[in-house]
Amino acid sequence: MKHTFIRPAVLALALGLSLTGCKDPLDIAPQQGIDVSVALNTPEKVGGAVVGMYAKLDDPRLYGTDLILVPELIGPENYIRWDGTFTNYRQIATRSSFTSLNTTAAGIWQRAYEDINQANLVLSALPVVTNADLKAQYEGEARFVRGLLYFDLVRLYGQQYQPGTANAQLGVPITLAANTTVDQATVKLPRATVAQVYTQVINDLTIAMQKLPESNGTRATTYAAEALLARVYLQQSNFADARTAADDVITHSGKSLAGSVAAIFANRNGSETLFELQQNDQNNAGTSNDGLATYFASDGGVGRGDVRILPAFSTQYEDSDARGTDSLAASATRKLIYLGDGARPGRLRSIKYRTYGQNIPIIRLAEMYLIRAEADVRAGNTADALADVNRIRTRSGATPLTTVTLEDVLHERQLELAFEGFHIYDLKRTNAVIVPAAGTTPAVNANDPKLILPIPQHDINLNELLVQNPGF
Repeated sequence: MKHTFIRPAVLALALGLSLTGCKDPLDIAPQQGIDVSVALNTPEKVGGAVVGMYAKLDDPRLYGTDLILVPELIGPENYIRWDGTFTNYRQIATRSSFTSLNTTAAGIWQRAYEDINQANLVLSALPVVTNADLKAQYEGEARFVRGLLYFDLVRLYGQQYQPGTANAQLGVPITLAANTTVDQATVKLPRATVAQVYTQVINDLTIAMQKLPESNGTRATTYAAEALLARVYLQQSNFADARTAADDVITHSGKSLAGSVAAIFANRNGSETLFELQQNDQNNAGTSNDGLATYFASDGGVGRGDVRILPAFSTQYEDSDARGTDSLAASATRKLIYLGDGARPGRLRSIKYRTYGQNIPIIRLAEMYLIRAEADVRAGNTADALADVNRIRTRSGATPLTTVTLEDVLHERQLELAFEGFHIYDLKRTNAVIVPAAGTTPAVNANDPKLILPIPQHDINLNELLVQNPGF
């Protein structure tokens, strides 16, 4: 019997990831495997594999769509609602008929492990890179991508990290070896614990910080890795280390808040983003059945209008706050939430995802200010926390606060980072109760086992070491 959470990556390589010198990928023997010593035997080929590793992040099952959309759908009550017809997303949003056969849960798992294997291939091939600086950069980039993906996997398929406990609850399998043959890819691995996965993520990102340059074009930098590490520490409720990392990024990265949140999403690689996915009109996650604009937008001929923003959330913004709504169409609004006039018109939509070819911000400086503010307010340093929260509010025209509480900071995170994939993770780490909208599913604790994804049934069937999540 075999497990499959790595095997697709091997097959993808065998079918021609442009990592070999073969004219026809079907000439590779054996056809289900590839000798990494042949595929990545020059610095140029390793560099090409690094580029491919970033390109995979834009896959619709990863950050091109699902790693941002699915966390928003998991706990959507009084926030957003799924209006679309795709049953895989509806099952996640409504927790109705949600089984281990869900294709979205299976797709995220498969594509994430494919890119993890790509990172492992890069790491295994580093000895051929003779330039010391380039070798360090490639190692840092591979560890950044691997740490990023394991962090998302453990949050989606495992229960929340609980500070002060052993965190022996099941996470996801950890594989650190490059799989280049079917025999290697079919080695059965059990699920590691949540504690083990977090240890691996922190180790990868710590080394990535050390190896990556401060400037790296549109690719990962030392400050992108440190910012992601701040996010990881926050999810662990390790507020002291989260603050230290966020503060260093704010102080030394050279990044600054953009003039508006809209500008971050409308422009490319601006002053605020620490890491963003590169897309364009020709190369993007999708324009009909995939892509964030496809699901979020209802703007003329753009978008399916599948994700509706509920008034219960939009009315939490002040009238002066540019992140809120004036109930005008996208072509007329000066706000981030607009009234759709395309598919499924007359409902509120987010302008953060308006065009198919736009870049997708993954880590931005505003998050670092809010991490620092939360750590400060928890430590009793309300003066500095207030200053950081008001930086964010003033940028969007919201009235500055005169005092600040933990609840204020958490609320500001929801207002600022809405629709960017943070919602359920904040609810989980604060052990919140998800309040239902009228007439929908009953209230549920954010750490209810129903609010994690199932291990794909296909993998369970092929690997008896994989234990399924409760309820599936």
